[in-house]
Amino acid sequence: MKYTVKAQYLICTLILLVFSLFFSFSATAEKHANGPAAASPLDYQIARWFKFKKAAFSITFDDNYRFQVTQAMPLLNQYNYKATYFIVTNRVGNGYAPGWDTLNMLALQGHEIGSHSKNHADFYYLSQCPQCADSMVREFRDSRDTINARIPSQQCETFAWPFGAVNAASIEVGKQYYMACRGSINQYEGSDPANFYNIMSQHVYHDTPLETVNGYVDTIVYDEGWLVERWHGYRVLHDTNGYEPVPVGEFGAHLNHVAQNENSLWIATLGHVVKYIRERDSSVFSLIDSSGYSVTFSLRNNLPDTLFHYNVPLTVRVKVYGKMADVYMITQGNDTLPFTISYLYGAKYLYVDAIPNHGFIELHLPDPTGIQGVFALHGGAGNFPNPFISVTNIVFDLREAGLADIFVCDLKGRVLRDYSGLYEAGRNSIEFDGSGLPAGVYYCIIRSRERKAVVSMVHTK
Repeated sequence: MKYTVKAQYLICTLILLVFSLFFSFSATAEKHANGPAAASPLDYQIARWFKFKKAAFSITFDDNYRFQVTQAMPLLNQYNYKATYFIVTNRVGNGYAPGWDTLNMLALQGHEIGSHSKNHADFYYLSQCPQCADSMVREFRDSRDTINARIPSQQCETFAWPFGAVNAASIEVGKQYYMACRGSINQYEGSDPANFYNIMSQHVYHDTPLETVNGYVDTIVYDEGWLVERWHGYRVLHDTNGYEPVPVGEFGAHLNHVAQNENSLWIATLGHVVKYIRERDSSVFSLIDSSGYSVTFSLRNNLPDTLFHYNVPLTVRVKVYGKMADVYMITQGNDTLPFTISYLYGAKYLYVDAIPNHGFIELHLPDPTGIQGVFALHGGAGNFPNPFISVTNIVFDLREAGLADIFVCDLKGRVLRDYSGLYEAGRNSIEFDGSGLPAGVYYCIIRSRERKAVVSMVHTK
């Protein structure tokens, strides 16, 4: 049967959903990732928030006000906090607004530079005006392109709606240019925003009591969601700069309250949090092999990496069994990853940060784990001939007909072939042609609804 490209995409998406439900300990299935781990031969999961913090927290600034840099930034730097600056590009360097050199300095320090449009436009109005379609596109596109051209150290991927003016029509256009858009609904988000193109945020007004602002943080820690704060102007004694100016001393006192909650808060830019959520919710964290001198995991997702670069590390943890306590190194591809081991609910866990699709995650041991054969497919799996010169046949048995997730990977975990699809009950065979590949060891990962296996194939010349 032949499928259209759209149908093939839907089938692949369905396959990934099925395997995330039955095999992965992805964050979608693990809504309470900070709670006790379920019992299994090996317990492993992706953190809801980076480093398994309870909640996420982002600070955003609008409208290019000078005091956001001269007064607010030094306070942020005291704590090494990174914020998102949403700028109106036609205001840069004009009057009160910081210039491009200053914005480049912010970007190099790790702050995010997002778009607040070209002219602080009202997108609700533009979307209702038939003759304004080109103007709306230019407001989105030109501001993004200007930021990318003037700030080469970053890619502009996020947007904030001027006036909070947004509707379904303007969102559809905005999706063509931005990964996410921050809105102006005064509320905090849960761990999964309902609309990435109208992310809720809490505005801090000139007369909002400090106790109330600090209470936003306390609430988000308790509810384990994501708080995005929205700031505009600041006031230093009688010197006022910007809309709704807040005494800068109160901003500093608020940051001190945030610092007191650092053990529970993951503090990051808006774009960084968006990428983490999307990677977390689409990634599959799977055990590949645990039979030798290493325990091997795969961390993969199918997020497109063309327009936006999904390269944010996810925190994962693995329950330590027996000789796994002797892990002396963790690698992913050619990279060595820092890791920690600590106790949780009376059990020992290993924690590491890894980027999806960057290769197998290997826990290296001085002695074999002794955990073998847990995930063998019914009837086994293998390939012949092995070693092979150009072509080999991968064979595997299934207890029942259904979907199978089948990938051939190199030693770095890069997927070279994808044979996923529907397979019959009993013996199945796939011909793998490696004649165009360099000599070496390749892995075929086979996962059915109930079992998984890894076939090691040796390619010679």
